[in-house]
Amino acid sequence: MKDKQIEKIILNFFENASSPEEIEQLSQWVKDNPSSFKESAELHYLIARFMREDNIEQYKKELILKFDHNIKTKRRRNTVWLKYAAIFIGVFSISIYFYLHDNGGERTKTKEVTITLGNGQTKETLKDNTIGIVSRSNNFVARQEGAKIVYDKMSVENKNHDQQLVYNTLEVPYGKKFQVVLSDGSEVYLNSGSSLTYPVAFFKKGIRNVVLRGEAYFTVKSDSLRPFVVSTGTVETRVLGTQFNVSGYADDEYTKVVLVEGSLTVGGNNGLSASAPVLLKPNQIASYSDSTKEMVVDSVDVSSHIAWKEGVLLFKNEDFYQITKKLERHYNIEIEINDELLRKEKYTGRFETETIEEVFQGFQRIKGFDYNISNKKIILTQKIK
Repeated sequence: MKDKQIEKIILNFFENASSPEEIEQLSQWVKDNPSSFKESAELHYLIARFMREDNIEQYKKELILKFDHNIKTKRRRNTVWLKYAAIFIGVFSISIYFYLHDNGGERTKTKEVTITLGNGQTKETLKDNTIGIVSRSNNFVARQEGAKIVYDKMSVENKNHDQQLVYNTLEVPYGKKFQVVLSDGSEVYLNSGSSLTYPVAFFKKGIRNVVLRGEAYFTVKSDSLRPFVVSTGTVETRVLGTQFNVSGYADDEYTKVVLVEGSLTVGGNNGLSASAPVLLKPNQIASYSDSTKEMVVDSVDVSSHIAWKEGVLLFKNEDFYQITKKLERHYNIEIEINDELLRKEKYTGRFETETIEEVFQGFQRIKGFDYNISNKKIILTQKIK
């Protein structure tokens, strides 16, 4: 398909003007070009955002509704579309839908934990010491208990397959951690600089799907009829009931899934992986590279990957550059390394109550370097002799 032709089809899709034939062509093209379609969606949003800077949230809401309406309209218009809708939605709609709900880089710039409610516009700030009801909509109730939100246990019927789930997004900035107990009883502990998009209640039948950006520890309630799926930008983790950790920060080279107990499968998201999903056993880690599209499974000591839950920074023979990324999230600071050799140095250490200066003083005892702290930014340089 020529570039001009596909550009026109994509534009028609976003403008709710696609014909069934164009939808068919688009669904086939997306299977082979998922990243290109995402770029088109991002560009469409950014252009409109620039033109309507005064009302960004309202435009995002309109675009989401247009996206949903486009799919529903095509489903009613032509039964042939159902076949392609299944392909299209399965391959791509989750990532695009939640991209449109996402606030991008604003997530880590806020100082407090926030929750964006189902209408996409109401954002509540969650103070650590707050206790009470966060939201009440129809039968959906969410209560805050300090650094945790608990949803009432319930599920949603979907007899005619037109029922829409209501999604919330919990965003945790650098320097904070937060927990959420979902409506099925599953517990999610979010690390600093992370967000989770999830339904306030899952369907009684079918997949329980959530979208993670960043890192979280999951304790999933077992339900053989409703697999629990964690989607990131690169991998999809599918479980029935287990405990595991997923780390998929945008600025990390690898997305990592560590299994603590039970079993789960991990595969590339949106058909990006060149290999079939892999089955993990306890004390194994799956590392997925977005650049090579390869998944590697190794045995691992899980303690260094889940110690963050207890407020502990535990490093075992890790590159200093990767360590500084964790320090940035934990202490809500920016770190710049102006020493290439230092970036590649490997360290093993454990920190719990230390200040950031005490942490760097500990590293200095092993490898000499200088650092300067100014306005929540730390610059590391070679040791001046």
